[in-house]
Amino acid sequence: MTRFAHILIASTYAMTALVAAAACIRFAGAPISAAFIGAVIATLGASQIHALFAASAERTAMRAAMARLRDANLLLVDEIEEARARLEDMDARIDEARQADDGREALMSEVRTLEGLVRSLNTKVERETDQEAFAPAIAAPQTLEHVDRNALLGAVKEALEAGRVDLHLQPVVSLPQRKTRFYEGFTRLRDANGRIIMPAEWLKVAEPEGLVGAIDNLLLFRCIQIVRRLAERERRVGVFCNVAPSSLADEEFFPEFLDFVRRNGELAGSLIFEMSQRAFLRRNHVMARNISRLADFGFRFSIDGVTDLDIDLAELQRAGVKFLKVPGSMLTAALQAGKPLGLSAAPDVRAEDFGALCARHGIDVIAEKIEAEATVVEVLDLDVRYGQGHLFGSPRPIRDDVREATDRVAREHAGPGRLAS
Repeated sequence: MTRFAHILIASTYAMTALVAAAACIRFAGAPISAAFIGAVIATLGASQIHALFAASAERTAMRAAMARLRDANLLLVDEIEEARARLEDMDARIDEARQADDGREALMSEVRTLEGLVRSLNTKVERETDQEAFAPAIAAPQTLEHVDRNALLGAVKEALEAGRVDLHLQPVVSLPQRKTRFYEGFTRLRDANGRIIMPAEWLKVAEPEGLVGAIDNLLLFRCIQIVRRLAERERRVGVFCNVAPSSLADEEFFPEFLDFVRRNGELAGSLIFEMSQRAFLRRNHVMARNISRLADFGFRFSIDGVTDLDIDLAELQRAGVKFLKVPGSMLTAALQAGKPLGLSAAPDVRAEDFGALCARHGIDVIAEKIEAEATVVEVLDLDVRYGQGHLFGSPRPIRDDVREATDRVAREHAGPGRLAS
């Protein structure tokens, strides 16, 4: 109710009281002063009663308005929560779509890289096939050794065609805790009967035919798959994978591989490229340049097959080498000799200080091929941080489901008969 309405009602009360007072004076002979005082009291009483009722009505109206406002607010809160839930669901779907796109892109990258590997392998095998096709029609009688070699070469080619290039992993442990910190990948081929063809066998026929590099590249693909599986399980374990010198010098393969690792930078923390000391020392300028480009992307390198401890550690450091694998027997023999190692850069360094010297260049020494506890005891005196060998675990094949998944990808992109001789 407006203020004017309240004034109007109060005026009505006053007029009514004055009329009543005038009537009392005229008809009842009441004194004028008493009549007017009664009129004033009646007006005030009526106004007070009206004010009480008006205040009560206003409170009732205010409570009703507040109740409506509270209901509207609750409705608005429900709508906001519903909108937030829809936004969160939309964000989740966008994230899932983004992850799916990333996964598809990673898979396509791996597929493109694998296709490059297979093309490289096809070229080598087809070249050899062409040479065999134009061989003289009348050949000299084959010896038993030659027949066995041809049979083994055929088994190797058939294994490559079917994608039966397996990855076996051997743990690299911390010392003295013996906790697995890394794995090293080894190549194993399987023939049609499932028999494992060991490297000592297939290397005899694969090296002369120039197939070792292609096989190592297929192994690299397997290592990438394992690194991804470990990352999915949040296991921060590195994998050493042999990289063929021919791959580092291949001007057709390497740019494709470099583009692949550039788009998959997360591999740099877990994938460690490994080459022999001999290959590292014999690297040409193309290999050195490509090693440097991989190091620029954060990849680390490891040197194995060490036959001479007189190594230029500064050169290894510049090349991005972070690990040096030295046979445990070589380290213990140097320790037992009790004399300086005869290093060109540090002639006075003894075996017990070799690990510390490497550490100053950012290189960790790994004592490999350890098969006896006595060797471990002596290696610990050398302050070596890591060990590898059958004592800590022999190379074991990856799980069947992982192997079958990588076999399937390899078969799909190799195609039937593409590697056949």
